[in-house]
Amino acid sequence: MAERPVTPSISLIQGGGSIAGQLRAQSLDLSAIKDPRERALVQKQLQAVLPAVAVKAGATAAPMTIGPDDLERLVPAAAIAAAGLGPARTPSPPPPVLWEQDGSALLVQVAGVRARLGDGYVDIVIPVTCDQTGPTEVTVTFVGGSAARPAGGVMTTEDHPRGPEVVVERWPEPLVAFAWATLVGATSALSGAVGVDTSGRALVPAAVTFAPNGLTVVPIGRHAFVQTPVGP
Repeated sequence: MAERPVTPSISLIQGGGSIAGQLRAQSLDLSAIKDPRERALVQKQLQAVLPAVAVKAGATAAPMTIGPDDLERLVPAAAIAAAGLGPARTPSPPPPVLWEQDGSALLVQVAGVRARLGDGYVDIVIPVTCDQTGPTEVTVTFVGGSAARPAGGVMTTEDHPRGPEVVVERWPEPLVAFAWATLVGATSALSGAVGVDTSGRALVPAAVTFAPNGLTVVPIGRHAFVQTPVGP
């Protein structure tokens, strides 16, 4: 009898909100639970009921900090969403995305997007490929707040990413926009994992600070005029 072919299983990507919820559950102080299996079960149960915090419009919740390793878990999911792919429908690792414009093409390796933290800044590193360069990397740096110099949610970047000239001169705005959407997606997921405002909407980042050992967001409830539905 011929053997039945085995269909390979496809692992799907977790969305940024799901990963951020896991990170928040893991960040809670469960040190009193000594059994690792019991502690993991409690964390899973907590994740299922989060977010539990509700704040008024314009009020902030407690800051949430994640380390570089946790950021590395969150950034790929944010990059997938920034690339226009649905995390729940995207296999792991995600496929590359082809950009085309005026006869030029750039292959963006979404699976390799990563973040590097520094004092008051974060680098979003984007692996790309084109005929002129082969596999290479482009870096977009966002300068924001640090513990010593808070800047709220204000960030700035260069007008061109850093990388091979043929790439950064041809694709400056799409690369910066993609990196920015990735960073916004990651920080928004963290804020949303903390809680909601009184209208039930996920909290949004009011401030972001960067340090070599972690990224911190201060979540805030959306202001009342944002919560009010607009009539026809």
